[in-house]
Amino acid sequence: MGILQAGAAEVDITPALGSYLAGSFEDRQARDIDDPLKAKALVIDDGDKQVVMVILDLLAISRPEVERMRQLIQEATDIPPEHVLIACTHTHTGPITYISHHGRDEKYLSWVVRRVSDCVQMAHRRLRPARLGWGQGEVYGISFCRRYRMRDGTVRMNPGRGNPNVVEPTSPIDPAVGVLYIEDEQGAPIAVVAQFSLHYVGTDDLLSVSADYYGHFDRFMRRMLGSSCLPMLFNGTSGQINNVNVFDKNQERGHRQAARVASILGGEVLKVLSRIDLTDDASLGAKSVDVELPRRKITAEDLELAKAIIAGNDPNPEANQFSFVVGQPILASRRLHYAKRCLRLNDMPQQIVAEVQALRIGESAWVGLPGEIFVEIGLAIKKKSPCNNTFVIGLANDNVGYVPTDHAFLNEGGYETWPGGWRPIGPGTEGILVSTAQELLNELCSQ
Repeated sequence: MGILQAGAAEVDITPALGSYLAGSFEDRQARDIDDPLKAKALVIDDGDKQVVMVILDLLAISRPEVERMRQLIQEATDIPPEHVLIACTHTHTGPITYISHHGRDEKYLSWVVRRVSDCVQMAHRRLRPARLGWGQGEVYGISFCRRYRMRDGTVRMNPGRGNPNVVEPTSPIDPAVGVLYIEDEQGAPIAVVAQFSLHYVGTDDLLSVSADYYGHFDRFMRRMLGSSCLPMLFNGTSGQINNVNVFDKNQERGHRQAARVASILGGEVLKVLSRIDLTDDASLGAKSVDVELPRRKITAEDLELAKAIIAGNDPNPEANQFSFVVGQPILASRRLHYAKRCLRLNDMPQQIVAEVQALRIGESAWVGLPGEIFVEIGLAIKKKSPCNNTFVIGLANDNVGYVPTDHAFLNEGGYETWPGGWRPIGPGTEGILVSTAQELLNELCSQ
């Protein structure tokens, strides 16, 4: 093993005004820019292997774009595709980069593929002797389960602040904050990588492009560590975790709250940095495997109902539900939306191929999973991992939509379990992801 080196870079990936914005049932076109969207890359080299971590201020990215990015990166740097992790923050005020009722912004996607490749190439050219350290902390009070058991027996997402019918949340949170810090030989920060399980926080203007609380985190960390440091905040397993405390009617919202959350999280990262040990002798590793995930089943009765709804002949909007609906019914106002999803999903392959990836950086392990993963899945992977510092990243290398637990699929139902063209997976996915991640971690951590 040779000299440990690292390099980091960032590029602007802000879309044009007029671009359709992601993360809503309604049409939203950008009319302003609160703060820029970024692509950020960290390259680490132990003298034998190189690994790359990329974070994008986007809601999600699909496998074809990831493969094109990796191909360009390999052509320019010789870094193998399985050594490159590409994830998204999940900001809801960025461009549409996935299948939706608008289609995808193909022109933007072609441009961003090139920009990400450029960013990694820049980081690679900036490799210089470095030392790094890893650790973890905990933060409470800024992340909450957004799925609640109600007095009527159903499970509902975001039931509203102060709702008297709320009984209890359906799951725990994951308070862990993963941290990786890299500096050069002179002690100048190169990058600080953090991981935390929390959906976006929100902005003041839903028609303004923004990196959300991830942008606030970036600015906070640069103020604390200096302009030479590249802050990278990865989303964890936050499929049903957000910042809304339903028991607090007076909770702040928008950029004010996003900045507050970012500073609390950033403060914990600084605490972790104060107690980690840095080393210039850390080996790297990477493993990746494709798995087949089960698709939600669409019955003949589902198709008949969907076609009737689309034709304007909905037989019973209040009672007649699709077979995949458990518990809470789909609102009458959303039935047309899910009818179209139903037809689109029916045309998809029965098996969904997705990637599970693991990187080892010194005595820390970073697992990449392809979607909005329920928190229990991340907790299970960490519990079974042979590495004490294991951090699970969602929305990595692909997007298969929400990935609930089997219990949520089969017994609880609710919004996150309702399928569609960009959220096609079904029961059985949980076990596949947990067991596959465990196998990769066992291989990596035994080397």
